[in-house]
Amino acid sequence: MQYDAVVLAGGESSGELRKIAPYDNEALIIIGKYPMIYYIYHALRQSALVDRIVVSGPVDSLRSLLPRDDRLYFVPGGENAVASFKQAADFLKEQGIGENLLILPADIPFITAEAIDDFIGRSQETEAEFYYSITRREVNEEKFPGVKRTYVKLQDGVFTGGNLFILRSQAIDRVLDLACQLVQRRKNPIAMGKLFGLGLVFKYLFGRLSIAMVEKRFQEMMGIRGRAIISPYAEVGVDVDKPSDLELAHRYLSDVRF
Repeated sequence: MQYDAVVLAGGESSGELRKIAPYDNEALIIIGKYPMIYYIYHALRQSALVDRIVVSGPVDSLRSLLPRDDRLYFVPGGENAVASFKQAADFLKEQGIGENLLILPADIPFITAEAIDDFIGRSQETEAEFYYSITRREVNEEKFPGVKRTYVKLQDGVFTGGNLFILRSQAIDRVLDLACQLVQRRKNPIAMGKLFGLGLVFKYLFGRLSIAMVEKRFQEMMGIRGRAIISPYAEVGVDVDKPSDLELAHRYLSDVRF
């Protein structure tokens, strides 16, 4: 089974990152010998499960950094990740979209083909329309000691959100609708609570929330099945969005050669 990959490369660098890496776009930041976007592209191309790659972001800059590739396409990025994904999805619809989309951001230079293939393989063990990767704190800290991530304590363990997603093409429109609502409400905790249900929020606050509960609520809201995939690869759960992350990337990737 082949997957089309969508790389969201439209994000601007944070003010903190720009102080030490003067690039407007995170995907363009040089780490070791290569721009950040190249690490993601290389991992995708090393995967036997990925066919076409669509990169959504500053087209001219990105095209100049990546190799010529008949299965690599570029579309302009949007004002946020949701808009950037819509640009890519619309393009793929015009080209004849496949059944399976792998979605990932451009700020995960640690990612590997092995981690991608493992995530895809685990997703194929369950039936759903949407898959979201998560990683355990102990996995991240063993691989990258001292890494700073935001963790959530659930009944199943302590997790951080991962950076790989799978979406079945028939569910795109429904997921986009919810994603737009999340973006609109992201700075309003009360509005977010209303969207997901205050019962879920209270269960989290009292340590009674589980992965299964979140999956059930997702299906109630969306009318589609969502599944969390626990990845054993820390590379899935660590991105570069602050200076300490960039320092970590330089430390681990400075000697990489493709």
